[in-house]
Amino acid sequence: MARFYFPQLFWSPFSSEEVQTETFSMHPRRWDVSVFDLYSLAAEKHPMRMTAELMQIFMPNVNLEISVDTTDLSEAKRLLDILKVMLYIEGIKPTITPFATSHSLNEYAGINYRSSSTLREKLPEEMRNGITAKESRVEGWPVELTFSVLRGDSESYSNTIDANAFIKAAEAVIAWQEIETHFRKASILRAALAKAPLMPDRSSSILHIWQALESVFGGGSELRFRMSLSLAELCGPVEPRAETYEKAKKSYSDRSSITHGTIYHADDKQWTRAWGLLVRAIRAILHRKAIPSENDLFSALLSR
Repeated sequence: MARFYFPQLFWSPFSSEEVQTETFSMHPRRWDVSVFDLYSLAAEKHPMRMTAELMQIFMPNVNLEISVDTTDLSEAKRLLDILKVMLYIEGIKPTITPFATSHSLNEYAGINYRSSSTLREKLPEEMRNGITAKESRVEGWPVELTFSVLRGDSESYSNTIDANAFIKAAEAVIAWQEIETHFRKASILRAALAKAPLMPDRSSSILHIWQALESVFGGGSELRFRMSLSLAELCGPVEPRAETYEKAKKSYSDRSSITHGTIYHADDKQWTRAWGLLVRAIRAILHRKAIPSENDLFSALLSR
């Protein structure tokens, strides 16, 4: 079992306390990592796989890390993807995870000064003891080295994560993995919610979201009408059906206009409408612990 640390851009912890669950932990940033700390890692040939300058570009926007305890990096990235989606449906704004490391940034902060007996005393007392560049091995991997992210509606989504939201999301990861085991198409929706904000072009992102929705709920003719009804009934346990129906119709019209060239550049409102619809769908699936078929949804709708 290994532990992988993933810095998150833009997010802030609600308090300075760490939050721990069985698989995930949230670590507030305690210290600044200087470019000289990163140069020390490079000079001692730590396997970082990224330049110090590139890592330093992201550091000013990191206020917390999320660590994942698992077998390897690939599985850690998959589990983090699911956790981020569960936080999104808790009302947290999209983020970027630029890279992963084998140690917390709170551990390698000050590593340059700690490597020198004369400089060590200049550090705050709490930072004087810890890993050094010569006696440790910090490993790093690029994850999402992108400079663009779509953020959603600032009035509906937050940058701040409290302990309750983090623990609830971590618990939901277990339930969602069970859903993906029985309904393989659930992974398509999860991947779309995780990756759509990383596409800097809003129109392409809307198409990406609708491609996922159509792959799970599409089929037959009159897709706009059928999918709007299906999504309204699916989301019924968590959102008003009439509201979901109207949003789905409008968003599908946005999708069609983009596809046929009527809309060249989607705006924030159109993107947020599609994003919010996917959030609702995943929240409803998590609530139901299943993906109902179109026939099941229509039967439930007609039986009211």
